[in-house]
Amino acid sequence: MLRLTGISKSYTSGTFTQRALDGVSLDFRQNEFVTVLGPSGCGKTTLLNIIGGLDHYDEGDLVISGKSTKDFVDEDWDMYRNNSIGFIFQSHNLIPHLSVLQNVELGLALSGETASERKRRATELLTEVGLADHIHKRPNQLSGGQSQRVAIARALANNPDVVLADEPTGSLDSVTSVQILDLIKKIAEDKLVIMVTHNSELAYKYSSRIIKLKDGKVVDDSNPVVEAKELKQTFSLKKTAMTFKTAVVSSLNNIRTKLGRTLLTAFAGSIGIIGIALILSLSNGLDQEISAFEQETLAGYPISITDSRVDFEKMRQMDVEDMEAYPETQYATVYDENRLASFFLPNTITDDYVNYVTDYVANVDPEGISGLKLVKNVNMSLLRYNEELLTYVPIYTEDLESAPQSPASALGFVSKSFTLLPEGDVFDSNYDVIFGDYPTNNPAEQKFQVLLVVDEYNRIYKSTLENRLGFDTTTQTEFQFSDIVGKTFKLYVGEYELGVSDASTGLDIEISGIARIKQGSSVSLFYNGFGYDSGLIDYIEDNYPDEVGRVNSIYIYPVDFDQKEELKTYLDAYNDQFDPESTSRIEYVDQAATFTNMVKGVIDTISIVLIAFAAISLVVSSIMIAIITYISVLERIKEIGVLRALGARKKDVARVFNTENLLIGFGSGLVGVFISLLLLIPINLIIENLAEMPNVGKLSSLHAFFLVGVSIVLAFISGLVPARMASKKDPVVALRTE
Repeated sequence: MLRLTGISKSYTSGTFTQRALDGVSLDFRQNEFVTVLGPSGCGKTTLLNIIGGLDHYDEGDLVISGKSTKDFVDEDWDMYRNNSIGFIFQSHNLIPHLSVLQNVELGLALSGETASERKRRATELLTEVGLADHIHKRPNQLSGGQSQRVAIARALANNPDVVLADEPTGSLDSVTSVQILDLIKKIAEDKLVIMVTHNSELAYKYSSRIIKLKDGKVVDDSNPVVEAKELKQTFSLKKTAMTFKTAVVSSLNNIRTKLGRTLLTAFAGSIGIIGIALILSLSNGLDQEISAFEQETLAGYPISITDSRVDFEKMRQMDVEDMEAYPETQYATVYDENRLASFFLPNTITDDYVNYVTDYVANVDPEGISGLKLVKNVNMSLLRYNEELLTYVPIYTEDLESAPQSPASALGFVSKSFTLLPEGDVFDSNYDVIFGDYPTNNPAEQKFQVLLVVDEYNRIYKSTLENRLGFDTTTQTEFQFSDIVGKTFKLYVGEYELGVSDASTGLDIEISGIARIKQGSSVSLFYNGFGYDSGLIDYIEDNYPDEVGRVNSIYIYPVDFDQKEELKTYLDAYNDQFDPESTSRIEYVDQAATFTNMVKGVIDTISIVLIAFAAISLVVSSIMIAIITYISVLERIKEIGVLRALGARKKDVARVFNTENLLIGFGSGLVGVFISLLLLIPINLIIENLAEMPNVGKLSSLHAFFLVGVSIVLAFISGLVPARMASKKDPVVALRTE
């Protein structure tokens, strides 16, 4: 079944070439016990390695059951070793981190047998060699003879055609040697056994055929094959492949034997993960706090549409100038301090757009809007009677030419001291009338009422007390609400000229009450002055239409955050009918989003910078994992040789180490996430004490999975090179490694 024809093999070291085999031609029967004898260096082990497919001949041919191996590629040799060859080594070469049972199962796993079949076959073989009670032990718990019996069981696991034994009794005492040879002789009853030994006495006692080598040549053959028909056999190869599960089991067992080192590696590899996890937790927590603040506190802030809009793209590029900072020049250049005005572009609010908005409030989603304010320019002046001058003096003036609005108004901030209050429930939701009454109007008698606002500390601006209310703040610091409520003013409609216009024709304005923002609300409807309702403007528009201009500002107050998003979608739909560059587009400002986006932008930027620093430790961890993997390769070179001898492909060897790296990466990720969760407990307590924000640090499950994934990927990548090095190890050299 096995024929060697003119096999030659040479090894070159530097300029020296040694011919290990020189034209060896041999035929072997299907079942016989062949012993190869000869002095050291005569080529015995080389012959065995070539027959076993661990080493390859330079010249000649190895014919297996009538099939030449000249065209065999690596994969063919791997299948040949797994299907047809069983190795018994002098040093047993059991894999130390696998149990006795797993050592025997390994070759079966490579050939694709099911787990149940592997266990059945391995247990049966171990029983035959007398080790039924030792199947769960580790190799280091066995005697020398027991270890060799395990090696024999492993060699027979795949029911090979040929068993190759290289000095199988070399490390055993005489009694044990006899027991092992008795076992091998029994195997030779139905298999071809080729043994290499220096012990000629045992060889002659047990062998059915003795071949002697000298200087790489066959010098004697006690029972040569003369019947060619014994070579006429069929030969086929079954593909080998190590499953991922087998690789995982091997890796887990190896990790278990080096648990301390693995845990330290996992911890070291987790340091970068911990840093990034903490940063993401705090960033995520702060984003949630901001979102909650936006939804709970800022949701009532208006969507603002004013007659000027900000050109953010132009503002972004405003500092892109070809100018040198800190120049050494002796001259100054012009800097236009009013250039900010150029960032505000026309945002013409048409009657069509006003109708579009009011239709939403009235018909599309009336329950989703708590307030609406349509601001128009009016020619009017608010007058206070001056006791010293004995005449009315203007304390607030507005005209039809007051547009475009100020930058503050364009961004949605209240800036007037005589302010129109929005219609709807938004006032009652955010303000209390703490003294007096809400305004009532009497258009028939041209009498109207307004509210005066104080802040949360009941403070009023000095300018309001002095210029608008007429109090002397130099002699008085406390002002009774009762002295304020009831004060009267005149509202002159039209262009007021001091000493010319008749103030007595103006409308009567009276302060009816004092308003203050509710505790917990931050929706500022008016400040530093008076607030009036739309009844006043309606009266002026009905009676003085020429003094009222178009709508220049719209403020819409949604009920909650979700309603605000629906409103924005509705407003965006209006612009869909125009090109992106069209001046007919009307842009709005979400005051709450503008604020939170700026804060989130700062937090995100800081987070990215911190993550970049933490990522450095990830790189260091990856390098360390690569070093650990390389050390593991060096420690397990003999294991690599055993795997290759059992028929493992190069990719299978790489898979073992890659799988181990994946497991270490997975462990590092889990350790990192776990430690991060533990560290967040004191971190949250510290933040709560300092900033009164409980449970800010929150590691989302998505981030946790992501970080574990990153750890796995980095560990895998860092171990690719060492794993590839392992796969390229010469199995013959690997098996000789001590």
